[in-house]
Order: sequence, then C-alpha cells, then structure tokens
Amino acid sequence: MRKLNILKAITDLLWILSMPLVLAIIGFSIAIFFVDLGELNIKINSLNFNNDTLLSKTLLVISALNYLLIIAALYFFRKVLNYFVRVKIFEEKVIESFKKTGNLLLISGIISLTISMINRYYFQEKITLEFGLNQHLVIICLGLFFLVLSEVFKIAKNQKQENDLTI
Repeated sequence: MRKLNILKAITDLLWILSMPLVLAIIGFSIAIFFVDLGELNIKINSLNFNNDTLLSKTLLVISALNYLLIIAALYFFRKVLNYFVRVKIFEEKVIESFKKTGNLLLISGIISLTISMINRYYFQEKITLEFGLNQHLVIICLGLFFLVLSEVFKIAKNQKQENDLTI
C-alpha cells in the first residue's frame, strides 16, 4: 500500500504542476499564429520549430496541444489511483479510466510520431529509418498497455461477479 501512496503522491504533484501549463499551452497555441518565429529557437520533443511557415506553426500548435492529451491521460490515471486507494479495484469507472488513458496515450504517441516524421522529411529533408527505443514508441506501447489492462480488469470483474454468485 505504501507504493500506491507514493505513486499517487507523485501523480498528484505532476497534476498540480501541469495545471498552469494547460493555460500556457492554450494561450501559446492561439498566439503562435500572430508571433514571428524567426528569432525564437523553439524545440519540442527534440524537434526544432524555428521556421516561420504555416506548416511549421501548425506542427508546433499540434505538438503543444498533444501535451494536453497526455495531461488528460494523467487525469484519468489519477482517477484510477483514487479508486485503488479506496480499495475499489473492480469498479466500472476503473475500467473506463484505464481505457480512456490508453486511448489518449495511443493517440498522443501516434501524433508525436507523425509530427516527428513530417519534421524530418520537410524541415531536415531526409528520410531515415531508425531502429531502437524512442519516446514516441514508448508512449504508444504505454497506451496499448493501458488498453490491455482495461480488458484484463473487465475479465477480472466478470470473474469476480461469477464467484460472488457461486455458493
């Protein structure tokens, strides 16, 4: 139980620290179309967005808004941890929250991978095929893990219901 409390405390701290970022990201996403990027050296997920083209600004806004998906996934993960602390493990809300967390992380990983590929092709003008572990694949795998966890909890909930009915 101590590990769960530590995980919940870390997650709550991340949530509290991310709340001002939500407002900053939304404001930044709107203001980016009115600001000249030529002088700024903006780097998100190791991608440079220092070009002043519409595509560059659009990719920058999509990258910034992609963080909102991760923050939303963090919110649903916090909900799961709240249920776990109250020892309500097989609630329907837990299964739904795992599924929402997985979907958000999966979408976020696919978006960041796509932006990375577009950035390499359009701005760096090279096509590369790299093998190995990168942050985009880790987020996609984490999203798939949460989706699998949702299914496992659904099966476990059904088994628990059957066991409760058995005399």
